[in-house]
Amino acid sequence: MNKKRGASILFKAITKNFFNVFIYYPKMVHMTCNPKKYTREEMYNYCLKIVKVVTDAAGLKIEAYGLENIPAKDGLYVCSNHQEKFDPLAIWYTFPRMLGVILDDIVTHRPFIRELCHLVPSKKLIKRNTHSVVKAYSEITKALKSGENYMIFPEGGYEKVDGKLEDFHAGSFKSPQRAHCPILPVAVIDSYKIFDKGYKTTNPIQVHYLKPIAPEEYEGMTTAEIAALVKSRIQAHLDIYQK
Repeated sequence: MNKKRGASILFKAITKNFFNVFIYYPKMVHMTCNPKKYTREEMYNYCLKIVKVVTDAAGLKIEAYGLENIPAKDGLYVCSNHQEKFDPLAIWYTFPRMLGVILDDIVTHRPFIRELCHLVPSKKLIKRNTHSVVKAYSEITKALKSGENYMIFPEGGYEKVDGKLEDFHAGSFKSPQRAHCPILPVAVIDSYKIFDKGYKTTNPIQVHYLKPIAPEEYEGMTTAEIAALVKSRIQAHLDIYQK
């Protein structure tokens, strides 16, 4: 990621949300420290409220397409490409139901993200610890089977080439394979352009929900083959819309 643009995003988000930090962050911390006082829905809805306030205050425009492709039944594995820091927020901003997140443990120790991961269903991957990763994916499999929704960014990062799709990690698809659940591909478009001209927001973030991949469609495939299939669906959509 371009360092200048990264600084622009951070500066814009902080300055535009300076007063929101004092209004919303204390309760966010309180809920994190007292989880037994709140239901999962109350914590998730409060977090979603903050996501929308922060996004709107920063002047980010988010457009959702293909909402009709989201299956009515929960237990979905949402897989998206990754272009910028705001990609998870853009999906939460548009997704109509509770949606957990799978992410690298390293980023979960940062302020705001740390509290966010307590308010929404989240699974942390300590990539340097194989046992931890295996355990996390086992827990994700059980969660999917029980009807929970989780999103993941199988590229594992977004810092190589702006807007270009990198290979998807095959291991990311062990859980849906074992849970035998639908995989919902998501194409995030132009999020890497949102602050292309200094501190001015220039492009809306487009979130495209593609047709789900039913378990029957990837039956008998290896995780590497499933990863390639999901990547090809997203790439084909990016080729149409991303110039």
